[in-house]
Amino acid sequence: MTQYYLWLLQFMGAANPRSVQLIKHYGSAEAVYEAFQTDGCNPRFLKSSETAALKTASLDNSREIMQICANNHYRIVTLEDADYPVALKNIYNPPILLFVSGDLLREELCLAVVGTRNACDYSFKITKKLCTRLAREKVTIVSGMAIGIDKTAHTAAVEVKGRTIGVLACGFMVDYPRFSTPFRQEIINTGGAVISELLPFQRGERGYFNYRNRIMSGLSRGVLLIEAAEKSGCHITAAHAINQNRDIFCLPPSDIYNPRFRGVIGYLRDGAIPVFDHGDILNEYLIKSAPVEPDLEYGDGHTNEDYSEDKPIKVKSSVSANSPKTKPFNITPQKPPEPDLSELSEETRRIAELLKDGAKTVDFLAEKSGFMADELSDYLLELEIDGIIESGAGSSYKLMNHV
Repeated sequence: MTQYYLWLLQFMGAANPRSVQLIKHYGSAEAVYEAFQTDGCNPRFLKSSETAALKTASLDNSREIMQICANNHYRIVTLEDADYPVALKNIYNPPILLFVSGDLLREELCLAVVGTRNACDYSFKITKKLCTRLAREKVTIVSGMAIGIDKTAHTAAVEVKGRTIGVLACGFMVDYPRFSTPFRQEIINTGGAVISELLPFQRGERGYFNYRNRIMSGLSRGVLLIEAAEKSGCHITAAHAINQNRDIFCLPPSDIYNPRFRGVIGYLRDGAIPVFDHGDILNEYLIKSAPVEPDLEYGDGHTNEDYSEDKPIKVKSSVSANSPKTKPFNITPQKPPEPDLSELSEETRRIAELLKDGAKTVDFLAEKSGFMADELSDYLLELEIDGIIESGAGSSYKLMNHV
């Protein structure tokens, strides 16, 4: 059946809810393929372009992709397979297949950990301590393989030989974030897994990061929110978790007046579970044992905000199944402040500086920055995800909010 799922993924695209509709409508991916071999097949819920693409598509590329995966030791797990995670299968719009490297399916508690890329020292310190202790207690840490809090959470689990699952925002054959491929192997070597719903050579696009987050929360019983400003990509994962009836845990701010924690405060006000110790998470799911001594140390955070241009997802349920019914937290993004370039890497700051006097084309940025095309593309994507720049007409980019 795998070739039919690959056929559907290629021509419908990842995270397309109409792919799941097609499978439910016809009963299987193979049945979808057979239906589209006839002229009369034209489901009303499909776009005309999707119908045309499926009618002319062949299975040839599917077989090539299967061979690429076999050569590189990637498994392909479809919705019909027994080792497809049950929790993920039951969310709205589950991935129709997963590319997997490592050990995906285990009967263990999974917790998604999310936070900003440019977190303060306090957030990094507590993330490492919490994830280290949770991993020792056989909790699987799920995160998005990005720099910052994601990498800290994964690393904490790996260092104590714990289990972690990295959800990629690109295909397996793409090294994003740059130079992260060796770390993927470290995750696999300690019993974890790296997964993606994107085709092997597919590069991540900004819009897809929103959809990737639904997999992180879908795999997990709850989401631990480490640090989030009023406008942050972390709200996307939290909103997915709320819609999926997952619990929301929040690290209390080190400074309630620091703008980088405004998003966290909003969730805490609406009933999210505060985490002062890893035991606060374990006690929600496991049999309570002896009290765990608190060990969190609070310190001063930095002052700059993190924000993203990700579109909001409508919140349909309360923060947690166990929390009192409250009015859902309004996560509609407000207009972000002028980008703060002070904490960017040298490479990304070089590009941002070139945009200070207005929008520039990719060709201009390549010439002035000196970066190769692949490098420039990765840095531009990183800046977009962090909400520093936005794309415009004619393959151009400009600083966010720049007139």
